[in-house]
Amino acid sequence: MTVRQPALGVILLLCTLWFPLPATGNETPLLTDDLSTGSLRQAVNHSLNYLRGQPPERTFQLCDGLYDNGWLTESLTDFADLLDRQGNTGEGFAKQVREQFEVCSAQDRSNLLVTGYYEPEMAGSLTRTATFRYPLYRVPPDLVSRDGRTGRMDNGRFSPYWSRREIEEGNKLKGLELAYLADPVDCFILHVQGSGRIRLPDGTIRRVHFAAKNGRPYRSIGRLLIDEGKMSREEVTMPSLRAYLAAHPQEVARVLQYNQSFIFFNWGSTGKTPTGNIGEPLTAGRSVALDQSLYPPGALGYLLSEKPQLDSGGQIAAWQPMGRFVLNQDTGSAIRGANRLDLFWGTDHYAEIAAGNMKQSGKLYFLIKKQRHADNQQRGQL
Repeated sequence: MTVRQPALGVILLLCTLWFPLPATGNETPLLTDDLSTGSLRQAVNHSLNYLRGQPPERTFQLCDGLYDNGWLTESLTDFADLLDRQGNTGEGFAKQVREQFEVCSAQDRSNLLVTGYYEPEMAGSLTRTATFRYPLYRVPPDLVSRDGRTGRMDNGRFSPYWSRREIEEGNKLKGLELAYLADPVDCFILHVQGSGRIRLPDGTIRRVHFAAKNGRPYRSIGRLLIDEGKMSREEVTMPSLRAYLAAHPQEVARVLQYNQSFIFFNWGSTGKTPTGNIGEPLTAGRSVALDQSLYPPGALGYLLSEKPQLDSGGQIAAWQPMGRFVLNQDTGSAIRGANRLDLFWGTDHYAEIAAGNMKQSGKLYFLIKKQRHADNQQRGQL
């Protein structure tokens, strides 16, 4: 999921560059965790796999200090050891974490905007049929990058790549079809989520994964419908957008093509979950996408927000408090600035509902091992 699109309908916030500050006094969270020890250990392992392959001297700013990648790796290793000894429940674990780690607020003045994403499953076909007519495309050979921009060469001149409308209406990518779906909205949702599973007619499941994008700007179709007075900001969720487009089929092409950004795919891994931009599998409820120009990939965080509680019919009955440890393992094309976070929910029905409706406020903290604790450990070994 190297560069996903933002969750549908999210109105992006403009944020300035800054660095996390230490949490003090009542700002320090209780560090309770509402998920299992196993899922946290798994997510930590994936971050450690990534970090151990990075240059140890690479530096980053965190907790009002400058640290190298080796220190981040050591911090996660110590956290994993503590987790193995005590599990992630009880005041004893939280007390040990507070004693050994700096806890740093990742916001300055405003709350985090917390959205969600998931891995959808869509019916599809490897060949075009009367039912499956809408293609997902491979990376086109004329897609080029130059000076941080993506485009194409036109008579020796660098030009913007084709927009969504030009690709869909101009048959620009004939012969590059990877798979076909039954609904253009399904294709659009796969573009937004960045990966998904295709259920073929013989029952085979194949995963598609983000490979590249056309370099055109992302524009929110939720914002479009709000500006046109067709939906309120509060009404905009993935299910409500689906329902609106199903009720107004004559508007589907116009609304979807308002977003000029277009995603190209390749066949993904055969594992149980998709991978994040650090090349490691995502863990449902633990992996988050952040602006990795601000926050180090693989880092350990703690998230406070809300999660949906479903009724017997599988719909949201209420929102309840959520507090859990998370790992920075992915990013997104609209996840920019200090106050944006996208939480990976998984692949099941709950994941779809949570990801499609989540537009909650929250708070994010980062954890890094205290220098003082490390010095004490070293003295104890002399």
